[in-house]
Amino acid sequence: MKPAADDLVTIGRVVGTFGVKGMLKIATSDPSLLEAGRRLFVCRAGAQPRALAVEQSREYGRGWLVKLETIDDANAAEELRSAALMLPKSDLPELPAHTYRDDDLIGLTVVDDELGALGSVTHVRHYPQCDMLVVGINGMLVPLLRVYRVRVDLKAGTIRTHLPPGFEELR
Repeated sequence: MKPAADDLVTIGRVVGTFGVKGMLKIATSDPSLLEAGRRLFVCRAGAQPRALAVEQSREYGRGWLVKLETIDDANAAEELRSAALMLPKSDLPELPAHTYRDDDLIGLTVVDDELGALGSVTHVRHYPQCDMLVVGINGMLVPLLRVYRVRVDLKAGTIRTHLPPGFEELR
C-alpha cells in the first residue's frame, strides 16, 4: 500500500547522474536514510510516486551516489533528474531535541526580535559552515546559528531570531 502524498517527507533530491550504469547524484541532509535495502519513493513533478529500493550508496564529493533498483543505465537515471526522494514520516528516525528536517521548517514564518516578520521559509540551503533558511519572495538568507538565538516553535509556526544590526540591509 502506498502512503498518502501528504505523509511523505522529502529526504533528498536527484541533482544529477554519474556514469553509464544508472547511478544518481543525490543531495541530502541525512545520508543515513540512503542505506542499501531501504525502499524510497521517487517523486517526479506531475507523476505518481514510485517505490524503489536502494541497491547501494556511497559518499561522493559533497553529496552521495545512489543506485536504485531498475535504474540500470544513464537514460533511466537522467529521467529522474530533479526528482525528490521521499519516505513516509512514520519511517523516519526520531531526531534529537532542537533538530529539524527541512520539511519541518518550510512554510514557517521567520520573525526577528527587532525587525519583525521577515517572511516564510521557502527552502533550506546546506553549506559547510551552516545551514541557511531561504526566506520570503526575495530569498533572504538567514543563518541557522546559535549566536542569532534561533528558536523554532512548530506549534506556533514561527522561527524567532535576533539578527545583528544592519542585517536587513543585506537583502
